[in-house]
Amino acid sequence: MLEKKVQPIVGSGFLALNFKKHLNYIKKYGVSIYAAGISNSLEKNKKNLNKEVSKIKKFLEKNKKKIVYISTYSVKDGARKDKLYVKNKVKIEKIIKQKCKEHLIIRLPEIVGKNKNSKTLLNFFFDKIINNSKFLLYKNVKRNILDVDDAIKASLKIIKINKNRNKTINILNKTFYSPENIIKNFEKILLTKAIFKIKFIKQNKLTLKNNYFIRTNKDYLKKILKKYYLK
Repeated sequence: MLEKKVQPIVGSGFLALNFKKHLNYIKKYGVSIYAAGISNSLEKNKKNLNKEVSKIKKFLEKNKKKIVYISTYSVKDGARKDKLYVKNKVKIEKIIKQKCKEHLIIRLPEIVGKNKNSKTLLNFFFDKIINNSKFLLYKNVKRNILDVDDAIKASLKIIKINKNRNKTINILNKTFYSPENIIKNFEKILLTKAIFKIKFIKQNKLTLKNNYFIRTNKDYLKKILKKYYLK
């Protein structure tokens, strides 16, 4: 029986579909990008979380290529590290480091693009504002936001540079934004006032190591909000 070939891109969600636009480039470097997993960062169902771990373990058993695992920058966010979703990502990263001789772990921040996932930060804000719904706005936190096009472009560049190295790299916008800043930009482009209650939480500590920074201009946030949220 012929062995089934491992796909160059694993996953069917938002990020996987965007990586698939560059399939020929990815094939050229002989890697397997694992962009599958739970899309809801608020997931608490342990059965679903364990299933995600089981899937990556089964994949690693048959994969013979260098694996590029798409993780989340939230693993380095002190305000989010105790979430089950984040703990699961940390667990998977450890498994990959232990089992894969050739691996590259790419951690991405908040990614903005055309997708229907209501659990993403910006989609959540957008839905609340256009529906005039009240929501909690966390104070003392910072969020890093990237256009999906920039995130994919940077990921492909890192794959090329680190072809023969085992690394864990955070791809980030040079600028971090407060939730208040994000909301103000939404209000400007949507011409609608947000209704929210502020909740103060412990300030999140962010890592300064192994970062690949994408330089953006001061209007970057406003431009990507217009790009994806103005019809």
